[in-house]
Amino acid sequence: MKLTLSPLGITLAVAFIVGLPSTLRSVESIRKVLVPVLDLGASVRAVELAARLNQGHKAEMVIVYVHEIPLQAPLVRPERDPRIQRALDAAAFIATQHAITPRTRVDVARQAAHRIVEIAREEGADLIVMGISGQNRPNESPLGRIAEYVVRNAPVEVVVDRVPRHKILPIPADIG
Repeated sequence: MKLTLSPLGITLAVAFIVGLPSTLRSVESIRKVLVPVLDLGASVRAVELAARLNQGHKAEMVIVYVHEIPLQAPLVRPERDPRIQRALDAAAFIATQHAITPRTRVDVARQAAHRIVEIAREEGADLIVMGISGQNRPNESPLGRIAEYVVRNAPVEVVVDRVPRHKILPIPADIG
């Protein structure tokens, strides 16, 4: 086997090696990660991904559930909705398995995507990690309307983990 070096190959290798330290510094500089919980299975996987990205960096994790309220209904926080609490408990449990004590938060909005971007600003987040299931409505982008808006408008980096439907595991009812 003969090894052939090309100028393009050498240039790409050098660019990769030069850029690698800045990527590592970028991950190390993350102080606060925002993880919106939208879809139970995919969002829980996003918490797992955020925790793995955070390993050894001690960044704060904020897990937020934004409850969308239709325009016709009054904009009030729902009374102790067990679905919301279950989603937050499952996400927090996964974070604690990675030695992270997350802060959880519930918010209400007419449009969840807009509120997620606002929360990222309010919290001073350095990174948003979102999980999406890949189930879209007709005429919707591959990311879905919420992730699409967040990716386009967030003031920070956004990591989107698209989980194939067959890989989403149900959340056990007795987490905690």
